[in-house]
Amino acid sequence: MKKTYNLLKSLSWIKIFLIFAAIAAILRTVFLFQEIKEIEFSLPLLLEIYLVGFFFDFITLCYISLLPLLYYILVSQKFFNSKANQTLLKIFYFLFIFVIVFSAFAEWFFFDEFQTRFNFIAIDYLIYTSEVIGNIMESYPMGKLMTLILLISSAIFFFTYKKITATKERNFSSKAKKFLVISSIAAIAFIMIDSSKLSKISPNNYVKEIMENGIYQLFSAYRNNQIDYEQLYVTLDEKEATKLLRAAILKQEPKSKFLNQEDISRLIPAPNSAAEKKYNVMLVAIESLSAEFMTAFGNGENITPNLDQLAKDGLLFTNLKSTGTRTIRGLEALSLSIPPTPGNSIVRRSQNENLFNISSPLKERGYDAKFLYGGFGYFDNMNYFFQNNGFEIVDREKFSKDEISFANVWGVADEDLFDKSIKEADKSHAAGKPFLNFIMTTSNHRPFTYPSGKIDIEPKTGRNGAVKYTDYAIGKFIEKSRKKIWFDNTIFIFVADHCAGSAGNTDVPLWRYQIPAIFYAPKIIKSQIFAENVSQIDIAPTLLGMMNLSYKSKFFGTDVLHNKKNLDHHSFVSTYTDVGYFKENKLYLLKPKKEQKVFDVTIKKYGWNASQEELTKNYSEDELKNAIAYYQIASSLFKNDKLKNFATDSKN
Repeated sequence: MKKTYNLLKSLSWIKIFLIFAAIAAILRTVFLFQEIKEIEFSLPLLLEIYLVGFFFDFITLCYISLLPLLYYILVSQKFFNSKANQTLLKIFYFLFIFVIVFSAFAEWFFFDEFQTRFNFIAIDYLIYTSEVIGNIMESYPMGKLMTLILLISSAIFFFTYKKITATKERNFSSKAKKFLVISSIAAIAFIMIDSSKLSKISPNNYVKEIMENGIYQLFSAYRNNQIDYEQLYVTLDEKEATKLLRAAILKQEPKSKFLNQEDISRLIPAPNSAAEKKYNVMLVAIESLSAEFMTAFGNGENITPNLDQLAKDGLLFTNLKSTGTRTIRGLEALSLSIPPTPGNSIVRRSQNENLFNISSPLKERGYDAKFLYGGFGYFDNMNYFFQNNGFEIVDREKFSKDEISFANVWGVADEDLFDKSIKEADKSHAAGKPFLNFIMTTSNHRPFTYPSGKIDIEPKTGRNGAVKYTDYAIGKFIEKSRKKIWFDNTIFIFVADHCAGSAGNTDVPLWRYQIPAIFYAPKIIKSQIFAENVSQIDIAPTLLGMMNLSYKSKFFGTDVLHNKKNLDHHSFVSTYTDVGYFKENKLYLLKPKKEQKVFDVTIKKYGWNASQEELTKNYSEDELKNAIAYYQIASSLFKNDKLKNFATDSKN
């Protein structure tokens, strides 16, 4: 040990690590104070947070050190001891300090928005740099922040660079030993360390996040970007899982007829003997609209007057859960009616073309299907997904200059998007075609900017203003649509893509998944409230049931209105790695490493707040198996190309 210590010391590695660890410790302390109300403090817990954090800081710096150590070992002795190299070392040392300080600030803002360390969202942000950099520039005073970061980095550099960069080595053997020590530690950590096990130290998810190192988590998220369900999650025999899933579906849809013995392909008969209804559809996925923003769910700030009125006049779902915490999860659920399988949304995956989706039975009946988005749809692979699944793309590139009154980095103002949607509806109607317009809004997104003078809250002052502006735009959308000849024959659906926040002090905080859904069509749908526990994946089949369609389906969701007496009352929720099945106040959670947990969930008023207590007994083993069956078969069917449209699926 002494020999190893001396090797590290002579490299100045220990000194660099102490600087790195000090910055990380300061950041942890900031997070602790930020979440002080969510954590029950004790001296042992504080020691664990900082000691475990110190360990992950050490491992992280081992990883970071590999490239400079490789340079250190390969460069010639003569050049290494030269003035030119000393200058180069100072430059790289300053850049290292700058990047670490910058990373700490970036993580602070990331944690403020997502209540997590860097994760797969941060990976996506690195991919879609235009939107992300634009969002940052519009959201934060970057000039002042960069100046502050530069000053802090310069101060650290000034007081430490002489001791750090004055290293001189005389032989290759000595340098090789140093590289071997660090690379061995990094290799062992890569193979053996699993940060997901931190949840065993404390059931509080905030504690787990604070313990971790953000840079380490960034590497981990990149490494685990794709997830193999069968390898990492609890499974059943494939035939048993398929049998359980088919039984669960048939329980809810007793009149449906399966088309084979292998999967869930089935014929769903029309709900009644009346003729099919070729209703037009305006399906609006609203960015980050938590149920708690609406007066209908107990909010007293009156920031959604138009949605609240639509809720009174239409069909309001008061106990509906989003499947995930990102837009592409919501788009996946609303279009494909599939549970949120672990890893990336199907919208982002390869082999996601020509899938059976909400447009499939409608296009067979002559519908125009369009995906309308106020931003550039290459973001999150949205254009590719929808274009290759039967939709015409109408994104920001299709807007003329005179169609844009206001825009920020994420897209045009919601008013402009809705006006464009009305124009596209007019085109379809003029061509004698019914239409499905799938609309994704952007205004309720940081930096929370929108046209001035529209509402009584100034832009860029926070989430409430953005919510109220989106609500205002929806009011104008309905007002303008009401004047159109196609209005009386159109069903408007307003549903959130996900909630505004996803953090909680447990693995998957169920209360963060409560979203509103409103079906509005005054000449078609009677005013009513649907209070049963249902999922975002039930929206598409419920819509097709309203249209009295008989169609072949591969949906995992069900028509909850016409099967109300048979409902299983379950919903699905997820993070990137954890997937949950909620039924009868029990949350069955499936996690990597074939781990499973069950929580007893107490839903409070309006369903957007709750308490969760982990159970070790007194839960249904049959429901746990149903949870496994849903996720296992959903993953298997997609993986094996069994979710394709019927026209290209020879077995159906």
